[in-house]
Amino acid sequence: MFSPEKFIEEIEPQIRSVVGDNRVVAAVSGGVDSTTAAALMYRILGDKVTPVMIDTGFLRENEANRVKDLLKSVMPLKIVDRSERFISSIEGLEDAEEKRKKFRDVFYSTISEIVAQENSRFLVQGTIAPDWIETQGGIKTQHNVLVQLGINTEKTWGFSLVEPLADLYKNEVRELARYLGLPREISERQPFPGPGLLVRCVGRLSKEKLEITRKSNAIVEDLLEPLRPSQYFAAVFESNSSLDTKLSELLHDQIMVYSVKSTGVKGDVRTYGKMASFSLRDNYTQIREISQKITSGEYTRALMRVRTTKGKYTVAIRAVSTEDFMTADIVEIDPSLLSRIADELLRIPGVGEVVYDVTTKPPATIEFE
Repeated sequence: MFSPEKFIEEIEPQIRSVVGDNRVVAAVSGGVDSTTAAALMYRILGDKVTPVMIDTGFLRENEANRVKDLLKSVMPLKIVDRSERFISSIEGLEDAEEKRKKFRDVFYSTISEIVAQENSRFLVQGTIAPDWIETQGGIKTQHNVLVQLGINTEKTWGFSLVEPLADLYKNEVRELARYLGLPREISERQPFPGPGLLVRCVGRLSKEKLEITRKSNAIVEDLLEPLRPSQYFAAVFESNSSLDTKLSELLHDQIMVYSVKSTGVKGDVRTYGKMASFSLRDNYTQIREISQKITSGEYTRALMRVRTTKGKYTVAIRAVSTEDFMTADIVEIDPSLLSRIADELLRIPGVGEVVYDVTTKPPATIEFE
């Protein structure tokens, strides 16, 4: 059974032996992993640690200021705005892996400059076990997995990595966060990926799509928060689709296939395929059966159409329950609530369709990219 107190007792001498008297920069994304890693280091090393949050342009609405305010009683957080740099570097890219790797390059080039400015040579980040397991398994490249891929950070970017949570799973990180006195809004916060809204802006990145993703996430988070799913958000992609005649006949429904691709996992191997949608149902036993039939073939995800009108973009609602984030089940949201969320989302200019992602992990990953 995990004991936060015992964990700190064991990790503290290891950290002190590695860091010595040097200054340390701790990268904070706003998610529970990176924030807990920074708080742990601050507990052990005090003001030798500079917690830094980079505004990449892919944060949620008012994210940086909100996190800084939440942490003011725990540790001082420095905000560095590099949003234009990130967005201009990635805008126009389409492939999920290419986007993740470009984000990684820009992120670590930026953090390298900050580490140098702070007269440090150590970077702390919140890598946890599922991050490197999924990366080494080829499911998807987590932007914060470096050493496990053989990347020499000292040679490439001029700093050494400290990853105090690398052997922990999400439930253990939350226990540690509570023990460290982090506010509930952080310790119980749903995960937020390092690349942020970039991985929810599916396919080609544009500023228009990014802003729709930001607004959609705010609506979905607000309306699903009372249900307390493990993770819940919105993803956005172009609505371009065509009819799969064969599957439509088999399932006695209109099965639409989108041109954009998303990430999935089958047999512990990454898949990168198209998504298919079917008509709104209220019976989740039937919904699960349809989802399984769609994803048993070539498709990565099964999406249930909640509302369809005219518009350039589709917003996909995602809500899952999980213990360790290695597997995840869908949340059985009442169709009336889905309809209410869809009504709000369709008020965003450019949104013409709302779907609910009803794919478990596996065969889909939790995030779309």
